[in-house]
Amino acid sequence: MANKDLANPIKSSPAELSAKMKKLKVVYDWPSIDINSDQEVKDRIKLYFDYSMEAGLRPNVEGLALAVGVSRSTLWDWEVGRSRAELGSSRSDIIKKAKDYISYLMSDSVMEGKINPITWIFYAKNYFGMADTQTIEINAKQPLDDISMDEIQERVKKLPKNPPVDAEYTEE
Repeated sequence: MANKDLANPIKSSPAELSAKMKKLKVVYDWPSIDINSDQEVKDRIKLYFDYSMEAGLRPNVEGLALAVGVSRSTLWDWEVGRSRAELGSSRSDIIKKAKDYISYLMSDSVMEGKINPITWIFYAKNYFGMADTQTIEINAKQPLDDISMDEIQERVKKLPKNPPVDAEYTEE
């Protein structure tokens, strides 16, 4: 059911919100790590997932970034090898695995009806590199392979200077 109170779009009561914020603040208050160390990044990600389980939090990309102490865009840069990590390096693999874990948890939760599919679609497209795609295949009905260059030039000469535009379109 949608929250009709537009002045307060958060669906939690003040007590629920306070309890959630206390759990999230634990992550916020963690001491900084050496983000140049793959091992410290890996250990912090493990700590984040362990704490999420203990505290009953759903891990997400925002929380992952907060736990490590970097922005979401920095996580993306590490994942794709733009900075501090060559593509396929340990750092890149660490971030990919963490995001795969979050992606798996979310998709499984969608299948169980625990997360709105629209939320999952947003996350999948914005954080996990998924996209709606359509493949269009074009096949030439009259390939030019069997025609000589002279024949092509003759055909081009016979084309009208200002051909009429056919506004009708049909799919076969």
